[in-house]
Amino acid sequence: MKNIKIVVSRYNEDLHWLDESPFNEYEYIVYNKSDNDNFCKTNVTSIIHLPNIGKCDHTYLYHIVHNFENLNEILVFLPGSLDISYKKAKAVEMLERIKINNYENAIFIGEYSNNILKEFYNFTIDSHRTTYVNNFEKENSCHVSPANIRPFGKWYLHNFGNISINYYTFWGIFSVHKNDIIQHPKYRYEKLLSQLQVFSPEAGHFTERSWGAIFYPMKSTKVLIRNIPRFNQYGNKKRLKFFKEKMYKPRRVMVFVKK
Repeated sequence: MKNIKIVVSRYNEDLHWLDESPFNEYEYIVYNKSDNDNFCKTNVTSIIHLPNIGKCDHTYLYHIVHNFENLNEILVFLPGSLDISYKKAKAVEMLERIKINNYENAIFIGEYSNNILKEFYNFTIDSHRTTYVNNFEKENSCHVSPANIRPFGKWYLHNFGNISINYYTFWGIFSVHKNDIIQHPKYRYEKLLSQLQVFSPEAGHFTERSWGAIFYPMKSTKVLIRNIPRFNQYGNKKRLKFFKEKMYKPRRVMVFVKK
């Protein structure tokens, strides 16, 4: 097997997508944050039980911290809720691009932002409902624990300074090369992990928007930046582009324009 490790953060999902192509070509570590183990275990080489805190961002940082000296060349991070169609499509494309690149590089698919610090500076969140039905049925609390430093902009400046990053990713789906992780000291990730020690931390939403800054600069990970329609608070179209990088061409682009 290529030097690639896929990490899955699971709560109450059945993970049946592990049996599907291309996912059935790989081996997995499943971090199980549930009190049950009712899930597909195809190609699962290790199951690690964790308390149900911090969402998937906590899981990913936990894996990095506790395997820092023995990381695989390519790490792929996936949420258990990958059977949601738009999440699966992104994960499939990412794995296909890693394979096309002969497993030499990780692939990070991000959405375009002129500057995430400026775009999300005033972002805060007090309530959040999980998008996955099975998870919500098991734990329906929408409470979000506020970050010690907020809004996002102040948190970002505290953790990363004024680094200019022009992409972000949602849904907890990305890959990163080992070299781009270990260029920073282990303490960097321990510090971020320490902020995610509650059930639903606001800092997790900040972390989600900041993976590009966390691993900056990414030299061994190929970053594919997609430009999607964005709208300001009044509903006017803000920008409409497709891809920033010319090295990749999309098979299909769906654009939803708010009216």
